[in-house]
Amino acid sequence: MSMSLAQAMLAVGEQIPLSDIKVSQRLNRAYDIVRCNGSGYAITPMGKGVYTVFKASTSLTTDNSITYVVDKVKCTCIDYPSARANLCKHRLAIKLYELVHGTEEVA
Repeated sequence: MSMSLAQAMLAVGEQIPLSDIKVSQRLNRAYDIVRCNGSGYAITPMGKGVYTVFKASTSLTTDNSITYVVDKVKCTCIDYPSARANLCKHRLAIKLYELVHGTEEVA
């Protein structure tokens, strides 16, 4: 069942430790990634629960775009290993994306 992005934020917020300010900040950045999908960011399903999250370049002189590979348990970003419960903004964005697009069930 799909839901609005606001509903997805509430659902994910109930499942994670929002009392940790860093987790809360990552969820807010994840919201921005999903909201801006197609405008600076691109989330692409690759099949079997694997996604790529592409961030467009923000520089006029060099290409600093980057693509991360994300699934339900890991992400290739540098924040993943140090994030609490490995909840980097990309993994949280995929959680939101799946709820919005009806490909994930709420626990």
